[in-house]
Amino acid sequence: MGRKSLASARGKATGKNARHAAHVKFMLEAIRLAERGIGKVSPNPMVGAVVVKGGKVVGRGWHGFFGGKHAEFNALEKAGKKAQGADLYVTLEPCNHHGKQPPCTKEILHAGIRRVFAACPDPNKASKNGAKALRKAGVETKFGLCRKEAEKQNEFYIKSVLSGRPFITIKTAMSSDGFITYGDGRAKRISGRKDFSYTQELRLRHDAILVGVNTVLKDNPKLTYRRDKSLSPTRIVLDPRARTPPNARVVSQGGETLIICTRDAPRARAGRLAMKGAEILVARSRAGRIDLRAMLASLHSLGIRSVLVEGGAFTASRFLEERLFDRLVIIIASMKIRKGLEAFKIGRRVRARIAETKKIGNDEVIVAEK
Repeated sequence: MGRKSLASARGKATGKNARHAAHVKFMLEAIRLAERGIGKVSPNPMVGAVVVKGGKVVGRGWHGFFGGKHAEFNALEKAGKKAQGADLYVTLEPCNHHGKQPPCTKEILHAGIRRVFAACPDPNKASKNGAKALRKAGVETKFGLCRKEAEKQNEFYIKSVLSGRPFITIKTAMSSDGFITYGDGRAKRISGRKDFSYTQELRLRHDAILVGVNTVLKDNPKLTYRRDKSLSPTRIVLDPRARTPPNARVVSQGGETLIICTRDAPRARAGRLAMKGAEILVARSRAGRIDLRAMLASLHSLGIRSVLVEGGAFTASRFLEERLFDRLVIIIASMKIRKGLEAFKIGRRVRARIAETKKIGNDEVIVAEK
């Protein structure tokens, strides 16, 4: 290859790399915009979109709340007439069905968008075929740009749609010698105060927080997102016999509370909880225990895409033993208890891959995935 040919090839490669870098930049901006929907859009996915013309962003949008306008519509509305002949970068395949909002594909075609870059396809059958409809109408549509980042952002939604159950995160805090409470069962903070912000972030990102009734009886927790109670997840209590006191904070402080009981629960107890505003869900039982798989299917049908299990040793161990988890978050404090309640009691080996380790203050956080 001559010098001119080599220089030409290098120039083409440089130009191609520059164009790819620009595509990535715009898609990453769309992903950042999508984050603004955290805690507000579920059971819908978080979605962000940017409209680009002549290398400049002319419209930005995101899905702001469940039932609200979709990201594509908001971005196109901001772009106005500038959307004609422009490119659209969106973190998820545009929908092609009528729901609470009209199809995004219709809005895209009406705006005159030239090309659509979607980070990943939508696994929801009701929303699928958006790309197919756009291509059929002559709009160039491509998948794959920043796909890994986009799928990570919506992992709860994607896993839930594909599996038919919520994404399950089990979170526990233990002493360095493996205990979650003192021997007398008294409640006392084990992890450091810096872990509080981490736990609150976990709560914000999940649709529901789940505990067993014994945690409610012993600790009387609030189970809220403290920074903005309006964004608090649904509180779920596994309570086969409806023993949750009507004045328990998970019931009395407002917000959505779901008591999962069995047919063996006394009707009078369940009735008193319902009168206080709690929703009662009667689940199937096996040997007097709530059938977790059936319960999770019911939660999925209610639109709950993700559950943070913050229950005690018994509840967490049940989910682990039945392999009903996707992520395990263990906060290991620097303190020792020496005698107390062990974090897990499992009768079988459970395999999980360590995905991340980090320090928060003096405590260590281990994140494992199935």
